[in-house]
Amino acid sequence: MTKRHSAKYKLDRRMGENVWGRAKSPVNQRSYGPGQHGQRRKSKVSDFGLQLRAKQKLKGYYGNLTEKQFSRIYTEAARRKGNTSENLIALLESRLDAIVYRAKFVPTVFAARQFV
Repeated sequence: MTKRHSAKYKLDRRMGENVWGRAKSPVNQRSYGPGQHGQRRKSKVSDFGLQLRAKQKLKGYYGNLTEKQFSRIYTEAARRKGNTSENLIALLESRLDAIVYRAKFVPTVFAARQFV
């Protein structure tokens, strides 16, 4: 288990969308990013930036995985036969905290991690 080091909703505002689908999310109130420079104009994001954002969003969506956990899951998905992206999602969904969350035993991904 890892400890959450950043604020939950900061990820929502950084990504510009409501990642966990909760009504309390500040994205519903403010459409700009967090922090001192959040309101300035956004520059064009590179291909690397788009891939990094997608990876960060995926890591955050499954309860703030560490980079080490995520890379191990990715190497396992790449090793298996078939489409790597589908294998990655299948491995992430087969985690115990994701199963507990999908079964609606708990209201949030973070509560599922505590529950496990």
